[in-house]
Amino acid sequence: MKVCIVLNGEIKDYNKTKFIIENEKYDFIICADGGANHLYNMGVIPDYIIGDLDSAKSDIVDYYRKKNVSFKKFPAKKDETDSEICIFLAQNLNAKEIDFIGALGGRIDHTIANINLLYYVKEKGIKPRILSEDEEINILINEQVIINGNKGDLISVIPINGDANGVTLENLEYPLVNHNMKYSVPLGISNVMLDNNCKVSVNQGTLLIIKNIKK
Repeated sequence: MKVCIVLNGEIKDYNKTKFIIENEKYDFIICADGGANHLYNMGVIPDYIIGDLDSAKSDIVDYYRKKNVSFKKFPAKKDETDSEICIFLAQNLNAKEIDFIGALGGRIDHTIANINLLYYVKEKGIKPRILSEDEEINILINEQVIINGNKGDLISVIPINGDANGVTLENLEYPLVNHNMKYSVPLGISNVMLDNNCKVSVNQGTLLIIKNIKK
């Protein structure tokens, strides 16, 4: 089960973002409050809209009600963010993968919190990603992954939650073999894909893998 969660962050190109949503073929699209404005501008109808509805425009809310979108309204003052409530719903829908769209840009505190949600989702046994028009962000914990893309795409590998030990980077311009990456040293910034995929692995630790798509 593959779920898309649309947040109220920055989306610069609606055409590109709509293409991503359609190309990924999601089983469910969940919208967090003001993310409804983005989806309306893309002509995309979600399955659910969640939140206190203080950011979604009233005429857009009315439009989606007429389209029989399911609404789950929550009070503005609550312990969980709208993003977390969307994740709870995705879990109940038996999501195996969750992609976040509209998670970057705007307020820096929101951006950092949304990136941290990758770890939160990963701990629940669900594969998370953040997607934008120009970026794909994955998280890796004591494992390996193959990142697909295009020759020339930039790949940044950044330790979070402390040092990452036994990092190996393959099919990148600057390879590493069983290297211990310090949390405080930006060694893995702006590497370059040599082909249409690369491999990243870490024996112990947590890595963010950020792919900047070549234009």
